[in-house]
Amino acid sequence: MARKKRRSKPKFQHRMMAMGKFLLLIGSLIAVGLSSAYMGMRLAVRGTEIRVPSIVELSVKEATFALDTLTLKIGVIGERFDPKISEGGIISQHPRAGGQIKTSGEVQVVVSLGEKRNPVPDLRGSTLRVARLMVSQLGYELGNISQISVPGSAEQEVIHQFPPPNSRETLSPRIDVLISSESLQRYVMPKVTGLGLNKAILLFERNGLKVGKVQYRSYPSVSRGVVVKQFPEPGHVLMEKGPINLEVAR
Repeated sequence: MARKKRRSKPKFQHRMMAMGKFLLLIGSLIAVGLSSAYMGMRLAVRGTEIRVPSIVELSVKEATFALDTLTLKIGVIGERFDPKISEGGIISQHPRAGGQIKTSGEVQVVVSLGEKRNPVPDLRGSTLRVARLMVSQLGYELGNISQISVPGSAEQEVIHQFPPPNSRETLSPRIDVLISSESLQRYVMPKVTGLGLNKAILLFERNGLKVGKVQYRSYPSVSRGVVVKQFPEPGHVLMEKGPINLEVAR
């Protein structure tokens, strides 16, 4: 029995070595296959990419034509004043010239408004309506319009502006303004669901609130004329002139 065990040991080692070589071969083939698939995907992706040409200083029309020949699109994402590039010319592009972009992709550009000749007008003290006319005549436009309650100021009077008056170093044609508005009191929305419509309206009138839309809907388990829903909901903070919509059982 001892002699048989000694003879079987070399055979077992030989089988294990053969199996290890087989597994190593299989692993190598799998690695080569995965590597080939990865390289194939990289080449396929690169095959759909195009080198972006330089379109800076071209007009939008010229740039559109140049990109169209490469099956690319153009997208104007902004405008600003620029003393070096004439009005309608492209100031910057993304992706930059020489970059890669997929077929049918979009090249985003910023277009020049030319050199700004007129300084920023002084809108302070004028009404919002007059301010619109002033900026329009000088080639500007109103940007963000914010409101603040200022005692003693006229309704919709321009209190502050940006850029400041007479500024020439401005990149955008938009002027942001802060205008005055009348002082409004704030209220916490009372709960009127479960009340009759007449009682709810009377409650609002006593507190200087207004009723907006009143919709009537069928609620079999609710008596006719009872408020079922309200908007804004109870506890909501609202302004003095904010309308309140109700839904009433019919």
